[in-house]
Amino acid sequence: MIKVIMSNLYNASRYKNVIINLLLKNNDFVTLMNPQKPPHNQLEIQDMLLGGTWFIDRKKYEVQGQLFDHNFVDDTTDEEKTFVFVETDINMIRQNIFTDFGLYICIFTSKSLIRITDDTVPSINEVEGMGYEVGHYGNRIDILCDTVDRILKGNRKIKGIGNIEPAERGFCTLYSPNNKYYGKCLKYNVTNLNEVENSCEN
Repeated sequence: MIKVIMSNLYNASRYKNVIINLLLKNNDFVTLMNPQKPPHNQLEIQDMLLGGTWFIDRKKYEVQGQLFDHNFVDDTTDEEKTFVFVETDINMIRQNIFTDFGLYICIFTSKSLIRITDDTVPSINEVEGMGYEVGHYGNRIDILCDTVDRILKGNRKIKGIGNIEPAERGFCTLYSPNNKYYGKCLKYNVTNLNEVENSCEN
């Protein structure tokens, strides 16, 4: 049995990917993000959300994406979309054993997409089917924030991450990268034990 100490910076990056994968697996989250239809049958909805460039049958397909592991919004985009980015920072290292990370999930959308009605995607009926009572219309950002929080609460001890708790201060704050968008940012605290025991056979 040996002890392996993972780099704090490695973990900060890895955590983002773990959270992004959890979001991609949640049907309500994907529906609220309303990704574009894949332009080719070899591409999937997850590809549309993550974005990228693909060459299929000698043709180039390029998708901006909506879900990122860095602070991103392209001011030049003409498409009205909802975006999410997941970011981490390192708040404190205690006795070189415990590391306290800040986890930020910022959710924002074009102002024209904030309100959910009978005619939007998803519609009011679909949102109510998710368990929300929103009345005549819903706020896409508020519902997405609650969906993300439910996902993380349902995975409070996520394998490979440790304990995730809402930040005592600044848990939910307004976030608007520019005047085209409206959104909110959720902050969580993650405590990680640096030493992980792994078995090793010689």
